[in-house]
Amino acid sequence: MDNNNVKIGAPTVKPKKNTLLLPHEKTGVQVVILTVIIFCLLFSFLPLLLTVINSLKIDVQVQTNAFALPEFSTMGEAIATNFSVAWGAIGQFYFKTILIALIGAVLETIVAAILAYILSFKDFYFKDLVFLFFIAVLLVPSIIGYPVLVPFVRDTLGFGGNYVGYLFAMIGGSQVSGMFLFKTFFSQQPKSLYESASLDGANDFVIFLKITIPLAFPIILYYFVGCFSGIYNEYLWASLILDNDHKTLTQIMFAVSGESVKYGAMYAMYILASIPLIATTIISMKYFKSGEFAAGLKL
Repeated sequence: MDNNNVKIGAPTVKPKKNTLLLPHEKTGVQVVILTVIIFCLLFSFLPLLLTVINSLKIDVQVQTNAFALPEFSTMGEAIATNFSVAWGAIGQFYFKTILIALIGAVLETIVAAILAYILSFKDFYFKDLVFLFFIAVLLVPSIIGYPVLVPFVRDTLGFGGNYVGYLFAMIGGSQVSGMFLFKTFFSQQPKSLYESASLDGANDFVIFLKITIPLAFPIILYYFVGCFSGIYNEYLWASLILDNDHKTLTQIMFAVSGESVKYGAMYAMYILASIPLIATTIISMKYFKSGEFAAGLKL
């Protein structure tokens, strides 16, 4: 056969990829996988489902059977009563707690990012030793320092009873984990990009804002959501440092739950309190689903 007669531009037929499962994966293995996944999903969503269902019931129905579906005839009355009572119990501290959590999360993220930038791109004496001291903080449970931290913040610094003292310890204790997370992220970025920006006359402030923050935005958002959830859900430190005039939503919910409150209203209170956490999670999931988080980490 004359090879010169072969058309160079002729399309080549690529073999189709076998996307079917192997024979031994079609039955038993797939059944086990689906069973485990369905069980995990049900186990994860069961508390949330029961909370929503019981918030739509009157107290008698909740006491009778917490697992039964709400009755349509009493659902309107239950919604109006439960959520009005729940908001009356926690409404005074609802937006205040959200604001405190936002401020604390922003400050924690900023401090952690600045520390990570310094330890990643700046050279100074005993740099490695300083980093080891920061890491050593992660090895010590935070509750061990409470006997010293409470009188220090309350008496020595004079921040006892207010939100300044509450956020002061939260920011000081949480930024180490963020610094370690950000430093791991920053170290994977090309150093030539920062060197080029420095040669072009950009200072550290410009590099940090226009290069580091945009590149690290997915991981920063991830850490911010975690900080927000931690401050928003904090109970122990808030109980030790805050007075009666400065309370968080978690403290109010714990106090109200111990009183003779209606059961349906208690479940409605949990739903109202979970709205900020659900909202921040939904916003952050946009970047995780799009792959920007994994791309930034070079996974």
